[in-house]
Amino acid sequence: MEYSTIHSIFTVILFVAFIAYVIWAFGKKRKADFDQAANLVFDDEQKAPHKNKQESDHE
Repeated sequence: MEYSTIHSIFTVILFVAFIAYVIWAFGKKRKADFDQAANLVFDDEQKAPHKNKQESDHE
């Protein structure tokens, strides 16, 4: 095999792997996981006021 043939096969393999990764990442099964991960930022903000309130009750 020539270098260009090997390079072409490798390019096709990487392209197929990329398409498989995109399908896996944006599949419907993963949507719930991504929605939960997206809301992690807001979970911190909701817990913070409760923590401060508890600390002020002890003083």
